Formats: sequence, structure tokens, C-alpha cells
Amino acid sequence: MLLGGGERSEPEPSNMRNFALSVWVGIAPAGRRDKHIPTKTLRSMARAYMAFGKYEKAHLFAERALRQGKLQKIDTGEMALCLIDMGTVCSYEGLLAQARRRLEEGVELQKEALFDDHPYVAHTLRMLSDVCLRQGDLEQADAVLSRAVGIMLNHCDLQSKEMAPFIFESANLQFEKGDLDQAQDNYQTALDIYEQSYGSQHLMIANVLEKMARLHSVRNDTEEATQLLSQSLKIKTRIYGRYHPGLIDSWLAMARLYKQRGQSERCEYYLAKSTETVSNTRNAVTMARVYEQVNQIRKQGLIAAAIIIN
Repeated sequence: MLLGGGERSEPEPSNMRNFALSVWVGIAPAGRRDKHIPTKTLRSMARAYMAFGKYEKAHLFAERALRQGKLQKIDTGEMALCLIDMGTVCSYEGLLAQARRRLEEGVELQKEALFDDHPYVAHTLRMLSDVCLRQGDLEQADAVLSRAVGIMLNHCDLQSKEMAPFIFESANLQFEKGDLDQAQDNYQTALDIYEQSYGSQHLMIANVLEKMARLHSVRNDTEEATQLLSQSLKIKTRIYGRYHPGLIDSWLAMARLYKQRGQSERCEYYLAKSTETVSNTRNAVTMARVYEQVNQIRKQGLIAAAIIIN
């Protein structure tokens, strides 16, 4: 049994369509057989919905799996996965406190089901580190990621493809600490490994390019940032389609960049795409998060102007 699911990057919808359909067929009469659906099937549906950016529905299935697992007192390994999948959904939704709690609980059970320095444990710790980082808890993010990297280095070489997501997460942490040179080096290392392992059109390539664009934006190298972000969006659009919720954060990043460049019309174009797409999701949590970011981006120029005047 897989207790961690490997890399756990954003799932690619093109790889999940047939899988999702087969699971739907298997549980079609769910209204009459809810109590008999295994937690594994419920988790599979949660993952399928995550692949399509349907986080609200993914949350419901993951929550059902977790609740059912507690009632049925399932084995430790499956319970660990229920907690980890619940934490993953909450992380995508931006429910960071819940995500952190579920991942912390899940990784402890995962250690019981496997062993403390199993690679799957390292991947869960990496996910937990990301949540801590997004909460602004850099100290804990650093400590958790250090444990994860230490585990992985007991099993593989630093330059192996298995290490790429950990190098990428290290770069994110270094960026938040303000160590831009080291962050750039690690982003480039992760990018090289991913390209060698998966080619140039993989979703993880797009994710690295987007973070590199953010770094160049902070350095006010907006031309390079625009090129990198455009390349990232092209890959993601090919994978997701033109109007997928998985593109919203990239559109918001592009809007920030054009705001920084003083190109208000292009900024508003990407803000409009973001708000229109998130409205169609009907997910209140995601909508609130996106609209808050939209307002922040629109105020960006006004704040800068006020600082200059004062």
C-alpha cells in the first residue's frame, strides 16, 4: 500500500479523466450504497476532483473518507492516507491551519505504518513544510524540510529526480528568507532535473518557471519574469485547457507583473480572467481568496504612489 503517494505535485487532468470515469461508474448507485463505499474509493474520488480543480467536491469526498475511517477503525496505513489526503485538499483550498493539523496527524500514523525514515514520510513532511511556509512560519518550515531532505538523502543521490521536489521546496524557503541567489540556483537545479526526467512540457516545469518569474520580478527584471511566466502559462494551458481553475494563480501572478510594469490594461485582462473563472467554481473559500488578491493587486500602484508622495 502506498502511504504518501510519491511526489504529490499538482495532478495533471489529462492523466485522470479515464480514471475518474471508471471510479464514477463503480460508485454510480452511491445514494443507496454510501455506507459500503471503501475509504480508498472515496479518497480516489477526492483526488480526481482535485485534478480538475474541484476542491469543494474533493473536500467532501476526503472528509467522508476520514469520517468513515474513524468510525470503521480502519488500519493505520489507510487512516494515515485519509488524513494526508484531507490535508492535501485543505492545502489546495488555502485552509492552512486545517491542512497543517491533518498533515501532522497523518505523518505520525504514516511513521507507525511504515518507518520513520521511509521516503513517503519525507514527501509528507515536504508537503507539511510548504504549508508552514505559506503560513509564514519559516522556522518550522525549515526544520520540517530539513528532516525530509535528511530522510531522502539516505535513499537517493542529491542529483536524482526523486530529490527535485525537495530542491524546489528548498528554493521556495530560501526565497522567503531573502536568499535570492541561492534560491535561483536551486530553482535552476530543480528545473534541469525535471527537464531531463520528464521533458520540457511537464506541469512541474511550469511550476518552477512560475517561481523563477516571481524571483526575477522581485529583482525588478520584469522582461525576464514575463518571458518565464508566459512560458509557464503556455504549458499549463496545454495541460488544463483555457479556462481551468488551476490557471487562476498564474493569471494573478501575470496581473501583478503587468501592474509592476505599469501596463494596467493587460493587468485588468488577467484579473478579469481570474474572477470570471473562480466565480464559476462556486467555491466560497477560493472565491474569497482570489477576490482578496485581486483587490491587493489593484491597490498595488496606489500604495506605491502614496509612499512616493509621503
